[in-house]
Formats: sequence, C-alpha cells, structure tokens
Amino acid sequence: MKILIAGFKGNDNSAKVLLDNIKEKNNQDILYLENDFEVSSNQIEEKMLQNYDYVLIFGQKPNTRNIYLENNAVLEETKLQTDFYYGVLKEKLESNNYKVISSCDSGNYLCNNVFFRALSFKQTNDLKSKIAFIHIPTIDNIDDIELLASTILNYTNTLSDIFNVALLQLNPTDSIENNMLKGIEYCKKAKEIGADIAVFPEMWNTGYEMLFEGDLEDQVNIPQEKVNKWNSKAIENDNEFINKYINLAKELGMAIAITYLEKTEQKPRNTVVIIDRNGNIVLKYSKVHTVDSKMEAYTQSGTEFKTCELDYGRGKVKLGTMICFDRDFPESARILMLQGSEIILVPNACYMSKIRLEQLKVRAYENMVGIVTVNYANHGGKSSAYSPIVRNINKHELNSEMLVMNDKEDIKIAQFNMSEIREYRSRETLGDAYRKPYAYKRLIEDNVQEPFIRKDSRRNYK
Repeated sequence: MKILIAGFKGNDNSAKVLLDNIKEKNNQDILYLENDFEVSSNQIEEKMLQNYDYVLIFGQKPNTRNIYLENNAVLEETKLQTDFYYGVLKEKLESNNYKVISSCDSGNYLCNNVFFRALSFKQTNDLKSKIAFIHIPTIDNIDDIELLASTILNYTNTLSDIFNVALLQLNPTDSIENNMLKGIEYCKKAKEIGADIAVFPEMWNTGYEMLFEGDLEDQVNIPQEKVNKWNSKAIENDNEFINKYINLAKELGMAIAITYLEKTEQKPRNTVVIIDRNGNIVLKYSKVHTVDSKMEAYTQSGTEFKTCELDYGRGKVKLGTMICFDRDFPESARILMLQGSEIILVPNACYMSKIRLEQLKVRAYENMVGIVTVNYANHGGKSSAYSPIVRNINKHELNSEMLVMNDKEDIKIAQFNMSEIREYRSRETLGDAYRKPYAYKRLIEDNVQEPFIRKDSRRNYK
C-alpha cells in the first residue's frame, strides 16, 4: 500500500511540523510543498505519477482549534469532489478528543489550489489514488503535535487493512483435467499479484457444460445416455480435482473459492467450496435457486445459505456465497447479511446485462456488503465488484462500482478496505439496522399465486 503524506513548508507552519513528527516516528513517504501556487502543484502532480494508493495533503487553518476534512476544491467555476472516504479518519481523530468538521470549503488560496490540481490531475490521467486534504489548526492552537502525528500514523495503518479478491474471468478448456490445470495456473498468477483469495466462475470443473440449450419445456425425450454422461462429470468432495486445490491453497498461502458439479446420492449439485490458506475447507455451499426452467432441473437444489470467517493472514473477514441465479432473489443476499457476511462471492455463468450489474450494485447497497461476481469470458465476461460504501461522511454520493471487466480472459483484483467497510456499517441505516421483521411473515409462506405459478418450479424440492 503506497501512501504519500504532503504538507506545506514553513518553520511555523503546523503542517510542516506535523510532517516532521511523522517522519521521525515512521519511514513514511513525505513531500514538503513549496509555498508557491505553480511549484506546489507541479510537485504534487510529479509525485502522483508514482501511482500512490492514498495521498494525504495537510495545510494549516488559522483562528480555529478544529480539524477540517475537505470534500471538494473549487477553481473559478469548476468544483471537483474527492472520493476519499473520511469515516475512519474522523473516528480516529475524535477518539483523541479532536473536534472534526466535514467541510466543503477548502478556501481560495494555496491549499485549495493544490487540492484542486491534485484532483484534476487524477481525473485527467485516470489515476486510482484516493486524495484527501486535511486542514489542521496553526501550531499555537494544537496542544500536542506529537499526539496528532501518532493519530495520523495510526490511521494510515488502517489504509493497509485490505482484503484482496482475485476475479478469475476465464474460458473453460476441453476437459475436467485441463480445467483443473488451467485453474492452478491462474491461481498462481493471482497469488503473484497479491490476492488473498481467488474466485472461479460457476461449476469450473465442467466449464458449466450444458446438458442442453434452451428451456426445459422445449426438450423432447432427452436420451438417458446423454443425461448419464453429463452426470458422470460430477465429482465427490475427496476427488483429485478438489484435493489439488486444497494442496495448492496450502502451497500458495492463499484462499481459493473453487466451483464444481458435485456428485450426490441423488442428482448432482452446483457447489462452491472456500478453501483457506492452510488448506481447510471453511465453507461449502450448493446453489439454492437452481434454474428449474432450464438444464439445472437435472441438478439438486441446495437447502441453505452459509457464511464463514476466513483468516487471510493480515486479518479476518466474514464471507458468504451465492451462485448465479441466487443473486436474482433479494432474500439470498439478505440472509447472508443477517448471518454476518461482510463480502459476498458470486460465481456466475450467464450474460451479465446492464440490469444484472445494477442489481448487484443494489444488493451491495441495501445489505451494506461488498459483492464480487466472477463470470466466464465466453459468457460475455463483465465480472464485477461493488463496495457497500455509497456516500461519504458528508452524505455526498460516492461511486460504489469498484470494477467491471470486459469480455476478455483476465485476472483483476478487487481491494476491500475492511476498516472503512466496518466503520461505514457501524453507523449507516441499511443492512439490519432498521428492519421490521414482524411485518415480513408473508415472505416465508409457501402460497404462490398467479401470475407466478410455474409448472416446472420446484418450490418444495430438497
């Protein structure tokens, strides 16, 4: 995690004194800005080319003892807003009795200018840096500058509280064996780019091979031999395919969410297991909402949603899983949220239209969970990740879309800052904060009525 801390020069400038104290306590990347409009702007722009994850700029504000967290900068008629999430910083500062103001006025002098230029440079060059500007009091209005420096450093530690999810958007091969080998290759690539967990598309062992195309009602006399051949590709939980990934997780020290057609005593199941970095299976989930109007009528539905706690080395995160069609039912993500899920993983095997992407964005929003969906490249790709954080502490809207991939084979990393997510969930209004369960009894009644009656719906099928 690359963090730049910048502030203006001047022996009596509190920003400079703060940076001196930070530098003494920690080998942090520090930039002292000149007190000149053009020079300071060029300094920050030159540094930003080094692709920092976070840029924290400090300036001093006279005649106050408060700390101001600036949300935007204005130059002439143009206003630029930061996408920096200040919630955790505000919490850290207030815990040390600082009065913190969320501000929309960064002034009209050097501070505003360098903040504007940094935001503009980010926008123009399509940089991913999160940029903050913090106004602190003048040195005579700060009781303990060393305490403030320690508070800022303590906060920067939370910026590294990142859970890295690798989205393996792949095309299947011509066999289970080759799918296994290709998956191993891409897990190794995911580890090389810093993944804590690698997530596969739906039913990876078969590449989501279709028993038939189209709707079930259009099929006439499907040969039992064809059904048997498709069923034969279902694997047991101690199969070599699964064991290879168990051993791989241990070897790499990285969790893996591997998907497969699972063999059972009845029909096969559409299953995902999460293997932790020590090679332990910490979650096994079978798709509840099978697509009964299509090929998945030949699979057995799962019976419950599940959540696990994953230790990824630098911390722990609570994960839930849904599979493809599950995401169309708000109850799926809702139950996982109620079970404690912070991030939901969604292996997928269908075309991700605009409305389906928006649907995932809403699931993340309404449950205050991160959502990662991984699709096949040959199913149109568009694997995606969404943050639950949709507004900053000043209630200004933030873009919760973290990434949406194209239709090519690739690996992308979605980075979830768990400190920020947990702080946001602790004070916002959705999730389970203000629900009224007494009014929801109809949700668990099994009394389907027109126009929703479907002959092929296995509502009571276990």
